[in-house]
Amino acid sequence: MGNSEPVVRISVSPSETPGYTLAMRWALLLHSVLSLAGPHPIGDLRAVRGGTFTISFFGYPKSLNYYLADEELAETVAELVQEPLIELNPDTHEPNPRLAKSWRISPDKLTYTFQIDPSARFSDGKPVTAEDVVFTWSAIHSPDHKTAPFQSLFDSYQSVRAVDSATVEFKAKIAHFQNIEKLSKLFVLPRHVYSSGDFNKAFNTTLTGSGPYRLKEAVTDEKIILERLPNYWGAQLTQNIGRYNFDKILLKSGRDADVSLEILKKGEIDYFYFLGAKMWSTQTNSQPFQSGWIKKLRGENLSPVGTQGLFWNLRRPLFQDRRVRLALSHLLNRERFIHEIFYDNYRISTGVVAPHSPYQPKGLTPISYNPKKAKELLTAAGWTLSPSGILVKEGKPFEFEMLIENPLHQRYLTIYQEDLKRLGITMNIRVQDWATCLRLIDDRQFDGHLVVRTRMVDPYNMNYEWGSREADIKGSGNIAGYKNPRVDRLAVEIDRTFDRKKRIRLVAEVVKLIADDAPFTPMWEPKYFRIGFWDRYSFPGPGYFRYSKWHDAFQYWWLDPEKDRRLKSAIVSAIHIAQ
Repeated sequence: MGNSEPVVRISVSPSETPGYTLAMRWALLLHSVLSLAGPHPIGDLRAVRGGTFTISFFGYPKSLNYYLADEELAETVAELVQEPLIELNPDTHEPNPRLAKSWRISPDKLTYTFQIDPSARFSDGKPVTAEDVVFTWSAIHSPDHKTAPFQSLFDSYQSVRAVDSATVEFKAKIAHFQNIEKLSKLFVLPRHVYSSGDFNKAFNTTLTGSGPYRLKEAVTDEKIILERLPNYWGAQLTQNIGRYNFDKILLKSGRDADVSLEILKKGEIDYFYFLGAKMWSTQTNSQPFQSGWIKKLRGENLSPVGTQGLFWNLRRPLFQDRRVRLALSHLLNRERFIHEIFYDNYRISTGVVAPHSPYQPKGLTPISYNPKKAKELLTAAGWTLSPSGILVKEGKPFEFEMLIENPLHQRYLTIYQEDLKRLGITMNIRVQDWATCLRLIDDRQFDGHLVVRTRMVDPYNMNYEWGSREADIKGSGNIAGYKNPRVDRLAVEIDRTFDRKKRIRLVAEVVKLIADDAPFTPMWEPKYFRIGFWDRYSFPGPGYFRYSKWHDAFQYWWLDPEKDRRLKSAIVSAIHIAQ
């Protein structure tokens, strides 16, 4: 069956919790008993329902139909208004029931059968059926619909069918360990709503689902307002206890981080995500922060963060010598950049997976800034310094071009440029708009390119970015043109390995092989996500879980009446003193 055993996260203590009652004691006991048959609650029994929560977002989705807009804000709204068959527990990353109350996986791991909870209802009261799941699947896979990212996501499946009104069966093409997890991204659409109209256009400003909230208002490029359903069918599910506590969620769209920060200080938003390390480190010394009215939350967990790297085009003769690539890595002064530009909010990246990931190979350390070592490597590779101070080999100078699409990257690439120049290497920086840059990368018309890569909790499909076959396909994810037969074989084995301990060993070997071959120069990555919030909220634990993202952690927060009272009193007192 599909019921998992997540870690219990309930923080209730009679000595520290105002209003702790006998009823709450019985509730705790009841939920402890219920959890023996299913997922444990990870919300807090002290949670109070009510209030409005306002969160700032950058940008506005091109559509409220998540399948047409695979963007952060669209995903956040979809997670609150719509539901998948299963969801991933934010503390364990294991699948929990959602629309499906249970599921079965065939012994060959090719057939996945889900039993839909008979209580599941859409916001208009109509039941969720297997036919709705099949309709959603068909809508995603229609060649006429602009849903390419999701077609790719689910490409390890070959078919879906409704066995009966409450049972749906998925057939997989291959036994892939990610097959079950992928379905946590399949938000089920009501067929009776989405079957009418042009799927690519008719639902850009509307949204319907079975989730705890419904769309009340959407103003393009300005705001999205959600209100909690009073009769949400899943309110009493164990995993939803202490969750979805706000009556209303207001998502404000902003395009200027400085303006959004000022709005936070004025109290017009409650929850703000700091994109930049400089803002986090230097622009939070005003009274709301100094007085503790606005708290700063550092979310450091196991949720994967993206990383940056300089990818070398191994199709170019200049970069085919591993020693040259390693030398270029030794000439990148990461420590200086992290301290001077990123205010020590970042850490040096070691490669494909995060340093704190269980998939990180033991003993793999960052490449140090070491001009002496770089010079030794270049000499061994046959490069010599000419009388004019230019590094040459067989009469050709060491000169290449670094392609970027974001002009802001020049602030540290120009420093790198100077460090290279000291050893006789010329790096020319070429800034192009995104469309041109993408075309050049797809056509492999570049020397080096600064790439920002996302990561996954459990790495998979590594052949797409590192496989030999992909190296010769224009537009593939193997930007560097990297080839290693051992990596090819391991990548296939990883996808078909369901034993996580074994998979950790396999991935670690791939990561080590890529690090040794140095097809790219790892740069840096954030240590944590950065949140500012007004101190009127309570939450389980530190305010997030082991696999929380910045834009979903607040699902377990609540407006704390006592904190709200203290905050208002402190602000009034400060105003009186100032007068």
